[in-house]
Amino acid sequence: MAKAQAQKQKKGPDFFTKIAGLKKQAKLAILVLSVIAAGAAFYMLYYTPWLESKTALEGELGNLASSIQSEQTNINKHKPIAQYILPVNNTFSYLKTYLTTENEIPKLISIISDLGQRAGARVTLFAPRAAIPRTDYAEIQFTMNLEGTFLNVLKFFYSLSQMERLINITSVNMNQPRMTENHVMVLNVNCEGSTYRLLTSSEIEAQKAAPQK
Repeated sequence: MAKAQAQKQKKGPDFFTKIAGLKKQAKLAILVLSVIAAGAAFYMLYYTPWLESKTALEGELGNLASSIQSEQTNINKHKPIAQYILPVNNTFSYLKTYLTTENEIPKLISIISDLGQRAGARVTLFAPRAAIPRTDYAEIQFTMNLEGTFLNVLKFFYSLSQMERLINITSVNMNQPRMTENHVMVLNVNCEGSTYRLLTSSEIEAQKAAPQK
């Protein structure tokens, strides 16, 4: 016991005892320095990381706000177009009911020739070309020549428009009019047009296998 007290006396007074013995100005200076040290520690350990995180989040919010504004602008820009999409899709679905996947060209030649006879016109040529695959259908372009009076030609074209399949006449050229023995003016008519059908399963597979442009 006496030995421990002797060692304590040898070490001298502790930290708080030393502070208690200082003058008032020295105590105030130590307090101010302690407050400054605590503030610096708080700034370095807590406030600076929080400030950096806050700045980063504000930057992300700014970028998100800019992206939202850009997307809203695009939406507003495409709204006038979007209102036409549904009617076009409905029209295409309706027109598909007039398409077939069968090779009807021989049958079509016979039908067109018969329509010409009924209208009083004579079909002298109907020459289809190879089918051209499109996105959802195939287009078959053709050349057609016929002879008849102007009125009979009009009747023939009206009969074409009443067929239960799509036929599009893209150009009509009337030339070489001639007078018959019955004093009837007959015209030679050259036409270019297209008809359509659905793609066959093999054509659909070929489109899937083809590289996308």
